Amino acid sequence: MGVYRAGDVIRRNRQALHMTQEELCEGICNAQTLSRIENGKQNPGKEVYKRLMERMGKEKNRAFAMVSGDDVRVLEYAREYENALHKFEYEKADEILCQLEKMIDDSDTSKQYVIKGRAILDWKLKRITHQEERRKLMEGLKITIDFPEKHDFSKYPLMENEISILCNIANTYFYDNQIEEAIIFLEKIYEGINSGYRISEKGKVTELLILDNLANMYGELGEHWKAIQLVKQGLVLCKEEKTSGNLPQLLGEMEWNMEQLLEKNEEVDFTKKDCEKILRQAYYIATALKQNHNAYLLKNHYEEYFGKKL
Repeated sequence: MGVYRAGDVIRRNRQALHMTQEELCEGICNAQTLSRIENGKQNPGKEVYKRLMERMGKEKNRAFAMVSGDDVRVLEYAREYENALHKFEYEKADEILCQLEKMIDDSDTSKQYVIKGRAILDWKLKRITHQEERRKLMEGLKITIDFPEKHDFSKYPLMENEISILCNIANTYFYDNQIEEAIIFLEKIYEGINSGYRISEKGKVTELLILDNLANMYGELGEHWKAIQLVKQGLVLCKEEKTSGNLPQLLGEMEWNMEQLLEKNEEVDFTKKDCEKILRQAYYIATALKQNHNAYLLKNHYEEYFGKKL
């Protein structure tokens, strides 16, 4: 799966809006040229691409940015914010986001990025409810696409901000115990990013997060074999991409679902000793990666379930 080509972006946006090639290209280029652009046989000029995207109500740079600004410090602050969020340092992330809000430009991608970040942090810091977080996230989503009920967004050319927002909307349903609705959201997103296109290398990290969240949700529904299957997909992807950041979560999900199957006396090909080995592995990887919060949770679970110190 590669990066979106310009032709892919144009075609998938046009199809999502139910426009014909003739309707889109009238007065800009001929239909034959647009067909060649969409099929990857010809690259559009900058002006043609800009005008086609504008006719569809899209920013030409929307496909290529999570947040934008003239100052290089914007990207540095965005990285610091993401790192703080990943480490569960929500107060620090809140401070960085406040600075970021003062620095970004007025583009749709930047506004959407900040709305998403503010909604997530306000919930993490217990300022708003899941329902309020969901409402704010949907407001952010509407900046670039219609509300997903109007589109099958598994076929929509989703960009990084949009995928992230939809994943967080799914989480709000999960925390409200609407697990089936959360799974529908995540499976549509997963279908979309595996439809033959990938907006960037970061999409692979997103795919791993989706697999981990789906495994968690199916596990909560008692579908433990399905959860384990999803984890195995994630572990294969980690190996292919030579990435370890998601291993502690995936291995933790694997072990927990194995535990549940053992406790239900299901016919399995593993033992409690295998569970212990996997959980220890997850803990040591989290420790090595300095994922302190994950390591703390894994250690507590190990000592509670196995009754001994790790």
